[in-house]
Amino acid sequence: MFKGPVFPGFFVLKSLKIRTRKPRSGKRRALVWAFGVLFVLAIAMLIHYRGVSAIQFVECGEPVSAADYTSRDAVLETGSDKLACGWHVLNLSIGGVPTPVLAIVRDTTAPTAEAVDRIVAIGSKPGPDEFVKNVGDAGVVRVSFAQQPDFDTEWTDTIEIVLEDQGNNRTVVPVRVSVRATVEALTVEAGEDIPDADRFLIEGVAAIQDTPINAEMLHHVGTYPVAFTTEAGIRSESMLIVVDTQTPYAEPTLLVLASNETAEAEDFVINAADETDLSFAFLSAPDYENREVQTIAVRLTDEGGNTTDVESKLLISDVKPRTVEARREALTPEDFENSDGQTIVAEPFVPDTPGTYAVSITVNGVAETPTITVVDTTPPELFEKPEIGALKFYTRHAYLPEDFFTAEDMTPVTLSFESEPDFDTAGDCAVTVIARDASGNESTATVTIKLRDDVNPPHLYGVINRICYVGEPITYFAEVFAEDDEDGFVEVTVKSEVTLSEKGTYRVIYRAEDKSGNATEQACNFMLIQRTVTEEELHALAQSIMAEITTPDMVDAEKLRAIFDYVQKQIVYANGSNNNYTDWRKAAYDGYTLGTGDCFNIYSLTRALLDETDIPYLSVERVKTSVWRTRHYWVMVDLGTGWYVFDPTRTRKHPVDCFMWTKQECRTVWLYWNYNEADYPPLATEPFDYDAVVEMERSGQLP
Repeated sequence: MFKGPVFPGFFVLKSLKIRTRKPRSGKRRALVWAFGVLFVLAIAMLIHYRGVSAIQFVECGEPVSAADYTSRDAVLETGSDKLACGWHVLNLSIGGVPTPVLAIVRDTTAPTAEAVDRIVAIGSKPGPDEFVKNVGDAGVVRVSFAQQPDFDTEWTDTIEIVLEDQGNNRTVVPVRVSVRATVEALTVEAGEDIPDADRFLIEGVAAIQDTPINAEMLHHVGTYPVAFTTEAGIRSESMLIVVDTQTPYAEPTLLVLASNETAEAEDFVINAADETDLSFAFLSAPDYENREVQTIAVRLTDEGGNTTDVESKLLISDVKPRTVEARREALTPEDFENSDGQTIVAEPFVPDTPGTYAVSITVNGVAETPTITVVDTTPPELFEKPEIGALKFYTRHAYLPEDFFTAEDMTPVTLSFESEPDFDTAGDCAVTVIARDASGNESTATVTIKLRDDVNPPHLYGVINRICYVGEPITYFAEVFAEDDEDGFVEVTVKSEVTLSEKGTYRVIYRAEDKSGNATEQACNFMLIQRTVTEEELHALAQSIMAEITTPDMVDAEKLRAIFDYVQKQIVYANGSNNNYTDWRKAAYDGYTLGTGDCFNIYSLTRALLDETDIPYLSVERVKTSVWRTRHYWVMVDLGTGWYVFDPTRTRKHPVDCFMWTKQECRTVWLYWNYNEADYPPLATEPFDYDAVVEMERSGQLP
């Protein structure tokens, strides 16, 4: 009986009635065991390879996958997507058990390629692969001529290129080939320069041009043979093809004929031009009995068949054309030739613009329409500006010719410097200006100015600490401007560290620079807070108030008065409100809804209403003094008559109406409107005359 581990093939051996008792010798026993192992392995292999095609025939270049061998769950662990021709043992893993399979790779598909029709230089030695492209095959393809062509003589024919792959598959590709020393034809545009010989020759060919080409050929459409002889003595012929694809050019004209004259079609155009000969034909024929101005259409045709149509004018008149100098007075009978009697101008005509015109006249009662050519031969007149002597001129300013002179002429005039003056050096500076009219006439004039250095920087106004709201765009230049003593208002730029999405206090720097390069910088803080009242909500409230207190026909002064009276009546002053003096929108809204508040509520509602107008204003905060230790807020406004204090706040300590007050008037309450005057423009010195300003606004007298 078998002892020890159970041999897997034991029962198989027993079923075959193989003796399992101890053999008579060790050699025989080993053979029995070996046979049993092999038998079991064979059975196991048969079971494992069940449903597996161990051998597959594969086309060269096609991918191989486990599904090609079995439908069971398997993975191809070794192998390649593209296998070379031959036999390949691949490792197929089934259930984690390595399973060798065989791939027999064959090439049964013929190669493919596209023909490349070519012109080949005579005497060259091109290879067969130069006549095909996009060769396709899984393996290496050999390319050859079916029959070696003769590239030493000129000919044009079809040759065959043979493609053969590693599987002995064969493809024949027909290719059209022309062996030449020259191109078949060279096409040039009429009027070009004579082409060089190299343009006719195939690259790599050396030849002598036998046929000369002259410039006359290039001005006539046609085909001209051009012969060459190569270094090997072979004669080759090309063609020069001259084409004309450009349309002719011509300008219309006014043709004046006497009653006994006629004209050809070409007489109705001027400056006709084309590289080839032109023919002219009427599209509308002249009527020589018609004494009115006629439109005559003429067609120009070149040798290439290109056409251009031109519409000119025809006038039949026995009164000769006249030329007059441009002027602002109407024509008179003396401006026409008067040999047969009195000439009367029937319709006034002012010859103030250069050009040719047909005018209506009567000669001894007979209507005529002669032409008048208006010319401008008079140079412009230059006039020094009368205010030059009173003006101040500063170095480093970009002055223009128009700053010094004006010009008069019958045609438009442009002014320019004869040479660029030196505006960068202080002292006397001669400025010479050229006036040129539309007819090309010129005149010059010179003025000497005194340049001085401008050392004073501009003044920045309105750069104060401000409150803004998180997440909202900031209007940096609202209430901020710069003014220079010499240059007037100048541009303001800003550098900001503001992060719109975060609360906090940020540094903002304003800069203004005048034309002389003098600059002023001033910094302030912008505090961003969370909004409680949106811009849209406050805007809607202010709009409704303005609709209630103003009318469309009001001028700005009247709107100011309406705003002042409304705010003063709407908000009853109460000291000690809950304002934190930051959220001005909320203060404006609270002042309106509660009907009470302090100066910050009054200022805020005033500001909201002024935003609904185009009236410039500046926000002001009081500088504390020993007399007034509390905060106070108001605005300054300018209607074009200067800056005035505008403060609807009315309290027991200042029971006054501060409507458009000067600095002197503000002293009525000592130091009440005390502020940092360097941050603001000077206040007006003349008391505000409300009625006079309203009248000035209505008549358009204010800037």
